[in-house]
Amino acid sequence: MEPSYKTRKIIERCLLWLMMAVILLAAAAQFSSQTAQTLARKENRSVRVAVLTSPAMLFSYNPSTQKAIVSVGSDKCNPKTREKCLPDHSARFFIPEQTNREEFWEEFKHALASWRYNPLLAARAAWTYLAAWHDRRTNLTPAEFLLLSLELSQIEAADFAVKLPPAKRGRKTKTPTAQPAAQVEDMAPLAVKDRPIVVEILNASGKRGLALALTQYLREQNEKGLLRVDVLQYDNYPSLQEESAIVDYSGRLVQVKQLSRAIGVNSEIKSETNANAICDTRIILGKDFQMPL
Repeated sequence: MEPSYKTRKIIERCLLWLMMAVILLAAAAQFSSQTAQTLARKENRSVRVAVLTSPAMLFSYNPSTQKAIVSVGSDKCNPKTREKCLPDHSARFFIPEQTNREEFWEEFKHALASWRYNPLLAARAAWTYLAAWHDRRTNLTPAEFLLLSLELSQIEAADFAVKLPPAKRGRKTKTPTAQPAAQVEDMAPLAVKDRPIVVEILNASGKRGLALALTQYLREQNEKGLLRVDVLQYDNYPSLQEESAIVDYSGRLVQVKQLSRAIGVNSEIKSETNANAICDTRIILGKDFQMPL
């Protein structure tokens, strides 16, 4: 005997409520992870994702300050033995199809800068994640990927600080920052954080007088109180460079980010450790550099 119309309606509603309950429980399970909660609440703690390229990169992002740090490993990482590449067993990881670090990083920056003008890049990123999830090349949950994507959509390449591994010791070469030991000791005030950023400007553009022009501009901005920056010296770079770059030795990423935006250098900030550095930050002017208005 077939159920009556009223009985079918009750069964349909029960099934609908059951399906909604399952969806809500699944969503709650997704968003209950520590990573998802940190991103959703914008907590002042870092979310870490290991991208297992060769060498591996550890992305650390703080949703409260919107500061992103990429630490590059010194050794090549074998994705098949990813446990050795992760900082801990509970860390989130992602294994891209493109395992070359430099090529992956360039593609990532291009997508980050261009997705607003080409929405297909956002769809491509979602498809890349789904493929990695299906192939078990990531343990990021869909909720974590969604929240992380929303956070990344609000920042630019200049918001990233890239920490490169220490250079291997070899034969000493002359660099533009090489100074006698006595002069390095005289720069002891660099240890004081509450002071203007000490910068060095190097011209790698091939345009004559560009480093001097930027030096005068920054010194004027400092006198007006618009930027707290002290240009220590300016010089020519040993070779021509296509793109401008900022190399930071101080770890004062908030101030360095303000400086990069003020002069229009939108590439990532390269963070290095150099005990002999006589400045906080080095600005390398490439062929793409244009003087700020």
